[in-house]
Amino acid sequence: MNLHKTRLLLLLFVLPIAITYGQDTISVAVRTNILTDKIQLRWAVSTPSAWYYTNKHGITIERYTLMRGDGTLDIPEKVVLTPTPLKPHPLDDWQQIAQSDNYAAIIAQSLYGDDFEVSGGKKDIGQIIALSQEQEQRFAMSMFAAEMSFPAALFAGWGYEDTTVKPGERYLYRIVPVSPDETKHIETGSAYVGLDDYQPLPRPLDLSAMWGNGNVMVTWNSRLLERYYSSYYIERSEDGKKFRRLTDVPLINMMDGDRMFYNDSIANNKTYYYRVVGLTAFSQEGPLSDTIQGQGSPKLIYNPNIIKAMPDDEGKVEVSWFFDEHGNDLLQSFELRRSDTDKGPFTPIVSGIKPNERTAIYEKPLPENYLVIAAIPKDGEETVSFPFLLQMEDSIPPAIPVGLEGYVDTTGVVHLKWTANTEPDLLGYRIYRGQTEGEELIPLTDIAVKANEYQDSIHIHNLNQKVYYAITALDRRYNQSELSETLILDKPDVIPPSPPFISKIEARDEGVYLEWIPGKEQLRSYIISRSDKTTGYREMIMTIINLDSTSYLDASAVGNTNYEYDVVAVSNSFLESAPSPTAAVKAKAKNTGMSIKSLKASRTDKGILLKWEHTVPDVKMVSIYRKEGGSPLSLWKTLEIWEREVLDNTAKRNTTYEYLLVIKNQNGKPVNAQTKIN
Repeated sequence: MNLHKTRLLLLLFVLPIAITYGQDTISVAVRTNILTDKIQLRWAVSTPSAWYYTNKHGITIERYTLMRGDGTLDIPEKVVLTPTPLKPHPLDDWQQIAQSDNYAAIIAQSLYGDDFEVSGGKKDIGQIIALSQEQEQRFAMSMFAAEMSFPAALFAGWGYEDTTVKPGERYLYRIVPVSPDETKHIETGSAYVGLDDYQPLPRPLDLSAMWGNGNVMVTWNSRLLERYYSSYYIERSEDGKKFRRLTDVPLINMMDGDRMFYNDSIANNKTYYYRVVGLTAFSQEGPLSDTIQGQGSPKLIYNPNIIKAMPDDEGKVEVSWFFDEHGNDLLQSFELRRSDTDKGPFTPIVSGIKPNERTAIYEKPLPENYLVIAAIPKDGEETVSFPFLLQMEDSIPPAIPVGLEGYVDTTGVVHLKWTANTEPDLLGYRIYRGQTEGEELIPLTDIAVKANEYQDSIHIHNLNQKVYYAITALDRRYNQSELSETLILDKPDVIPPSPPFISKIEARDEGVYLEWIPGKEQLRSYIISRSDKTTGYREMIMTIINLDSTSYLDASAVGNTNYEYDVVAVSNSFLESAPSPTAAVKAKAKNTGMSIKSLKASRTDKGILLKWEHTVPDVKMVSIYRKEGGSPLSLWKTLEIWEREVLDNTAKRNTTYEYLLVIKNQNGKPVNAQTKIN
């Protein structure tokens, strides 16, 4: 095979996919496949120019061992897996693999072919591959072929199998493009995996079929497992035991939807069995799906059509229809069905009608009906007429709606709901509103509201503190019920309460004691907040719902700490006042037996190293605040409770840093220590 002179003909059944690639970021994307004894890698660059460049200069794979057992290595162990950069095999090496693997032939032609032509014979594959330039075509075709054949990707230097991995270790792989030209930069790709990540492949899910006249459409959910499978084989059996694959190449989801579909021609009245198997981008087949079975059957070609429906004096209705007599011998029976809407569902009202009959009696018609006639064949699928509307005379209004309730929110939106009426011919509801007690309620809507809920908007900044609502029900003949019971709603408060005033604050042995004077509004609760003047950290420490209490003892205050307190009042409508004027106090020192010892900071080659010891029991949280130069203290890092040192590797040289270590126990009591380093 002379690849320099061969024009690659990609037939539509070989390559049924459209491929596009973004051009924004030049990078390497890496995919991994973990087996029980090795780790497989696949990668792809994001642009045709990067593809050309990496094929020319190669790829280097670096592996870093980061974990062994349950521990993290202090110094990762580096191994260069490819001392010689990976590149595509030379042209002469492709002869044998290209003869047995069509996708390898595609890659070889993409890499080395002098003339690269994409054609589809009688079918224009250019409609599928929307790439006009030759290099883009080579890039897109080769990436698709590598996705379909992992051996071909290995041969092209776009994949690797690491067989030197060990259980209990975790690795960081770096795919590094060789770049002798400093003006060319391609971002390195990476993956973090280990053998312990191995999981067996899942079975394809949700396999089903639609059986027709001499054909079947098999479908399954490919979206659920798209992270595992890029293509599928479908298999068919006529005895449920011996299966054969229906295509030589795997199927790909061309529609980018949730499901894949396959149409197959079959004989009617014969059972067929189908199953599918997924294929990964590493040419690995997963387990078989469940097997489904069914039969094709002939369809009835004649359709019934309702001509008329005539009520008699007793309230019964005679329904007449047309159906071609040539179809009588194919029928088992007719069936008259009804529904509340023309969309269905339709339920049977007269069954077992003989094939030669063309009328049926509807004994107890409802006020409004949609009728259909179903022709049920001896074999195959039934045919159904178009819906026919039958309306009976009706002067009875619906029942008066009940269960009306609602509320008005703080923006003036009224939320109403009520118990839905059950009349089958119900059209909807009309909403009525009044502003003052005793006035006539005015309808808000010209058309019926379909749902049993409604939203209205009102002005809440006026003198009326209440608003009044009622509703009526209408049927499709516009018979209207009486008004429901009137619902009276209170408008919400919109003015926040006045802030309290802290009248007393003092430091006591048991904590900080507060007293305050509230405003005159009706309140729901008080919110007490506290600020640490050293760190600037502000927190809400208590919500008091006992409105008879206007004092509080803060037993969680840390000794020798300067605090500012404020109190917020909350109204019954959940409106909050402005915070009270703050009151400052220094909490008394407490003999807790907890302390931080020997907080030390030292500069190393890697940054500033902090070490400490402490006597805090039942530690809940360890936090470090940092101050750089003249900036204020701010939370820098939260540590694990057992840690006794931390490295600040972001610290700059010739810059002064201050650190504040805060340790809290399970009761929320903190201790702290501070250090400074130039």
